[in-house]
Amino acid sequence: MNKKSFCIANWKMNKSLNESTDFLCQLADKDLSVSQSKIVICPPIIFLDAMMSHNKNHDISFGSQDVSMFKKGSYTGEISIDMLENMGCKWVIIGHSERRQMFFETDDTIGKKMQLLQNSSLNPILCIGESLDEKINGLTSEILEKQINSVFSSIDFKTSKDILIAYEPIWAIGTGVAASINIIKENMKLIKKIINNIDTNNCNIYLLYGGSVNKNNASEIFNLNNVNGFLIGSASLDIESFYNIYKQI
Repeated sequence: MNKKSFCIANWKMNKSLNESTDFLCQLADKDLSVSQSKIVICPPIIFLDAMMSHNKNHDISFGSQDVSMFKKGSYTGEISIDMLENMGCKWVIIGHSERRQMFFETDDTIGKKMQLLQNSSLNPILCIGESLDEKINGLTSEILEKQINSVFSSIDFKTSKDILIAYEPIWAIGTGVAASINIIKENMKLIKKIINNIDTNNCNIYLLYGGSVNKNNASEIFNLNNVNGFLIGSASLDIESFYNIYKQI
């Protein structure tokens, strides 16, 4: 299928430095010409600089799993947007459900991060998604609209760049059970409708799916109209698993 696509690995808090660089070496031995999809690897931040230095393949880019909402200052443990730019990082994940749930990040916090990203050379990967209780109570549409509008209302779109929105239903993340094709199709259509009501000017917005993506369901999901690739968690930790998904998009 001839559409711009992205295959993004979110390793979360996994892999040592040796394991990370070994993954790159194994990936370099693969035939990456089988797909035109853009590979983005988001390793633990402590290994990001070393991995970018080790990488020799210009078809692979790197992202951070998070960024501080503060520009600079006395914020122990935080990583600033300038630090990521200086490293040569290209992408940043914001709003992941684990950040929202475990670290109590709000839409306001995520909006502040989006503001910084919009005024930088970095491209955002904005994660959105509903919980199981919200799904059961029929609140999916309301939650997705709130998550998108609250973040997008905090920025202007004068700067042209790629913005990725990763729909990750919380109830499918790490469970091994992806959302059904019909649910993904309908919710991607809903997200597209929400975006179409926003004046995004010259920004290119692409939709990704995340949540128990694997080699058995990747092709069917990717063939849906509004899906431009995947944000992959556990399946991205194994080189063969990741490559099998990459070949299908």
